[in-house]
Amino acid sequence: MAEIRLAQAAARLLEKIGTEVFFGINGHGNWALLDALVHETHIRGVPARAEDHAVQMADGYWRMRRSAPLPVVTTSVGPGNMNIVPAVATAFYESIALLVLAGAGPTHWFDRGGMEEAYRQGPEDWVAALKPITKKSLLVTRPDTALEMILRAYHTAISGRPGPVVVQIPFDIQNTPVADVIPDPSAWISWFPPSPSREGIVEAARILKGAKRPLLVAGSGVHNARAWEELLALAEAASIPVATTSTGKGAFPERHPLSVGCIGRAGTGHGNKAARRSDVVIGVGTHFTDIDTGGWTLFDIPKSTRLIHLDIDTTELGRVYPADVALTCDARLGLAALRGALSGAEGEHADWLKEIDAERRSWEDSVAEQRRSALSPLHYARICHDTAEVVAEKDPEMPVFFDTGHLISFAPPFLKTSSRFVAHNGFFHRMGWSASAAIGASIARGDGPALALIGDGSFLMGGSALATAVEQNLPVIWVVLDNRSLQVERELMMRLYGRESFCDYRKTSTGELWNPDLAKWGEAMGAKAYRVARAEDYAPALRSAIAARAPALIDVEVSLDVTGYRAVWYPYPRNFYEHWAAGPLSGQG
Repeated sequence: MAEIRLAQAAARLLEKIGTEVFFGINGHGNWALLDALVHETHIRGVPARAEDHAVQMADGYWRMRRSAPLPVVTTSVGPGNMNIVPAVATAFYESIALLVLAGAGPTHWFDRGGMEEAYRQGPEDWVAALKPITKKSLLVTRPDTALEMILRAYHTAISGRPGPVVVQIPFDIQNTPVADVIPDPSAWISWFPPSPSREGIVEAARILKGAKRPLLVAGSGVHNARAWEELLALAEAASIPVATTSTGKGAFPERHPLSVGCIGRAGTGHGNKAARRSDVVIGVGTHFTDIDTGGWTLFDIPKSTRLIHLDIDTTELGRVYPADVALTCDARLGLAALRGALSGAEGEHADWLKEIDAERRSWEDSVAEQRRSALSPLHYARICHDTAEVVAEKDPEMPVFFDTGHLISFAPPFLKTSSRFVAHNGFFHRMGWSASAAIGASIARGDGPALALIGDGSFLMGGSALATAVEQNLPVIWVVLDNRSLQVERELMMRLYGRESFCDYRKTSTGELWNPDLAKWGEAMGAKAYRVARAEDYAPALRSAIAARAPALIDVEVSLDVTGYRAVWYPYPRNFYEHWAAGPLSGQG
């Protein structure tokens, strides 16, 4: 039996699993891993410019595939490892499966406080910082058990509710000789998702058969279960309208007559009306966040609305609303079982659908001016609308990622999806996430076009990822909404306090609003660059960028005077003693 270095064995294992791509940065803690991955496998390696970018690229890659093989990230030691913490936290709370292989110094030096060791609470204790924000975070302590530890971590990432796992491998262990026998990974990379309780499905079907105004609410769990066809089949068979959360956007075709679009703080008028009027809600893969429920003011659960709740994570069932039926199950299997239980007893709900259609027409008329606004600098609603129209025209399957900020007030209702590949970091809301996540999405799509819709504040936090797209020759487009302010924070601070703090970026010498020249930034990094200051010029610029099939940045001047679209206004409770209770009337205003 021959011997190879543990790093070589780990690289061969990942190749045997079918790994297609890894992202990372070089540092002295992961030299052996990088050497083996780059020179001894056919796995594509993508060097990032920052560790958090590497994780976010893997995040974007997963959102396009939602299945094994996992994207892999490798980082070094000390600050290199610590730089991934916010990006890993985003992956954890957004249910993104990925594997991080992190380096560490040699075990011989543990607890001596050597360069970059996280030692004060215990020998090389960095993995402890990751435990609250990963599904599994472990330090390899023996070379002969390392591959098994990697496989167990891998299985943890993809099974159940998906999420990130971290395996830290000390430098000496990476270089230690081990047997060249690579275990069969098949048992670790496949799993059978849980089916719903038969009794629970029977009860859910009984409740749903008696519903006059049912509503399906789809969250990101539908995406992770790849339950798109099952959702569509149940909705059509039972004539049930479908709403999505912002992270579930694209799980149901928004041009379908049963779609009511996104619900919540920036939901459509007819979507929110359906939420308020529904008598039975089937929530699938969502825990009903404040964003998606207008600060928990939309649904009157349990008083006048009954809840059937499906989620693969038992801890999310009943987190916000008590459920008449709570089913721990995979979304695909749960939806299929529910459709089967309803077979032959579906209602048409004609009056309910007619009521929603009337609300749809009313809402469409009320926002038409925003959607077609000729305002210069541009209106957010016009940008979102035109982006959706151009993408549907030129490349309907193009991944479109939208970042946090003022965009969360406009993209949910106005960025109409043409495919399932629309993504938003709609729980953790990390600024700058989309700038690098779109790169991973492009790679997952065979180096195809991808688009990041991102504010200038977010872009300045993550825009250096553009260099990676240029190096990899990826046709990623960044549409940067440029107003020199954190506008969503500005608007709410002005509403609450009558003044803003640290929202506007201004030169202290003149007081004028200021940003770097973002178009020149794009050009300096090797991308095509466009400037747009008039509404009628945006769609042509986007068409040109798509046609170029090259990295491109579109710097769009947006108005600082545009009030965020809000379907529901609800303030945070302002002080500890202020009364607050969830319900259809609380927090309105």
